[in-house]
Amino acid sequence: MPEPQLKIPVTCPHCASESLAELPIALIANALLIGKAIRLYSRCHDHYWTATFAEREQLRKSLAALEIQPCAQLGPPHAEHLRAAR
Repeated sequence: MPEPQLKIPVTCPHCASESLAELPIALIANALLIGKAIRLYSRCHDHYWTATFAEREQLRKSLAALEIQPCAQLGPPHAEHLRAAR
């Protein structure tokens, strides 16, 4: 199953062009929790940069707005794996 992604608008620091970037939700959440840098990317200049405080706050707000649903497939197959791991 593919990792859930969050599409976010980013503004290129070189030309101020706005585009959409995709980042894994888990990567964003973890980086915000532990204070790790988040790398953003703009295609127009093939450029990576570290998210600023304002960009990090926007990511935080975007995550807060998500409605995260529990996985419906957490049934017996997963329970067996958990029992085997003990």
